[in-house]
Amino acid sequence: MPLLACPRCGSRLIQHESRVVCGGCEAAYPLRNGVPVLLPETIEEAGTGEASVDDPVSRHPYSQESLRIIEEHRDEWVLDLGAGGKLQRWDNVVQIDIFRYPMTDVVGSADRLPFRDNSFGAVISQAVFEHLQYPQAAVEEIRRVLKPGGVVKIDTAFLQPEHGYPHHFYNATETGLREWFREFDLRWSGVEPHQHPRWSLSWFLGVYLDRLPADAAALLRTTPLGEVVDALQRSGTGAAQPQDVAIMDALGALPEHHLRTLAAGVSIRAVNPPKTLSSTSMPSLAGASPVVATDLDRKLAAARMDLEYLRSELTTVHERQLLANDQARYMAQYYRLIADAGEEVSLGAGRRAHALFHAKNMVRAVVPPGMWRFMRDGWRTLSGASAVQGAQTVHSQAMAAPFVSAVVQPFDVAALTATFFSLVHQTYSGWELLLLGHPDQSPAVRRAMEDFARLDARLTIVARTDPEGDYDWRGQYRLVLQEGTTLSFNALQEMFTLAKVRPDTWAIMADYDAFLGRDDVMPPMRCLSAPVPQTDSSFAVLAPCVLLAGDALRRNGGRSIIDVNYQQVAHIPLVLFHTLQEPSSLRVAPP
Repeated sequence: MPLLACPRCGSRLIQHESRVVCGGCEAAYPLRNGVPVLLPETIEEAGTGEASVDDPVSRHPYSQESLRIIEEHRDEWVLDLGAGGKLQRWDNVVQIDIFRYPMTDVVGSADRLPFRDNSFGAVISQAVFEHLQYPQAAVEEIRRVLKPGGVVKIDTAFLQPEHGYPHHFYNATETGLREWFREFDLRWSGVEPHQHPRWSLSWFLGVYLDRLPADAAALLRTTPLGEVVDALQRSGTGAAQPQDVAIMDALGALPEHHLRTLAAGVSIRAVNPPKTLSSTSMPSLAGASPVVATDLDRKLAAARMDLEYLRSELTTVHERQLLANDQARYMAQYYRLIADAGEEVSLGAGRRAHALFHAKNMVRAVVPPGMWRFMRDGWRTLSGASAVQGAQTVHSQAMAAPFVSAVVQPFDVAALTATFFSLVHQTYSGWELLLLGHPDQSPAVRRAMEDFARLDARLTIVARTDPEGDYDWRGQYRLVLQEGTTLSFNALQEMFTLAKVRPDTWAIMADYDAFLGRDDVMPPMRCLSAPVPQTDSSFAVLAPCVLLAGDALRRNGGRSIIDVNYQQVAHIPLVLFHTLQEPSSLRVAPP
């Protein structure tokens, strides 16, 4: 009783011998075998329901994820919305349904939940939303009764036959489900194992064959599935062959009153009735007209999209500020002024430092390499140069094989520092960075490469090679970066999470933004990565901003193109890369 509230006014309820009464509006609700029936006055009591081990649809056992949520919230109340005929009870779970099953705790409606605000630590609902006449109202009620920070887990129908009683209103796509829950902080959406398409196919075929006349069903059961599919495709394109007639006749024998259960679509035809004065006048906002409400919903959705974009931009600006600070600290120690103790730094100090820098380069050009390293280390000791703040030394002997091996061939110090520090700031630290040498690299770039290799043991310098050359790398995936490319600080975490969920993924792509002009007059342009192919495809092994699986690359035999099954390609719809130019050769389609 402490959780319950009047579905009409939200006031507390007072229990009597055979009913509960609202302490506010004094509405009375019946008790049936100790179960309060708390339905709005516009909904009739549906009666009792039966629970049977032979009827998994009505009892829909908890998925593994739902069981985990129940266990994690064992010290809080969990609401099972539309619980159905469960065959067992959990001490911390409140089962509510429109029917009164043996284990039902409360009879109620999803769009007028009879509970107080912030009552539950979690809400779960399985195979219910397709039966709700007002699913958006149900979502708003879930948000009301759920505590801030509480978890909601919803499973609903997509490709399923019409089913259930009293009604089956909606089948939702993933996009539609996310739209219903747009006010929530969405952490994940997708297809769980029990929602695999094979179960949809099994359900459709089972119902189809069960509803056919016996002779038609027998013909289809003995016909190979491939022949049935071929007959359907040929008939759909007007190229039916004589052997297709029997198959199409059997499929067409489905009784008319069963068509809507399995229909590919439904249609409606209606006539607009005569309009009254009240129906033609513009309603006020307070009237909650469906037209006005829909328009407001669209404007609100657009505003939410704008807000999400601004939040993303704010995160990007913050990351760039941190990278700029790191670059400034490194450049400050790189051009550190060396002056005698107590000497006042004059306006000419910058020129002296510049002259000293060039003098060092001249000495380096004439002395043997061993002597140069000895002199350079002495200068650094004298100048007190130290590691850049924020970069932590990682001991290579303790490092396991990293998740990703990032590869870049630098020619600009500023671009290299930006890439390096964007890796240092990653929320997931399982990476290594390979810096490829090149004869055209300046002494300043080589100096920066050596500095960063001392700062972080995850960095390795590969002596003079081309990106296509043969060099060792240890990661599960390899990521080739164009010069100046930086990563969002959560980029590797997002990619690691996806690879963990889909371990057979060979190629992982993400969105990026590119500075296609001067950044002071043209903002970065968000670009979508190459679309995920719908057929088998190929990638260039040096495709930038694409994670390619190490096993696949190592088995590729040195080819410049790697063949990938389209089911092994994944796309993360987030901006995870920031580039100074549009990445080239993202994907090469097969001939």
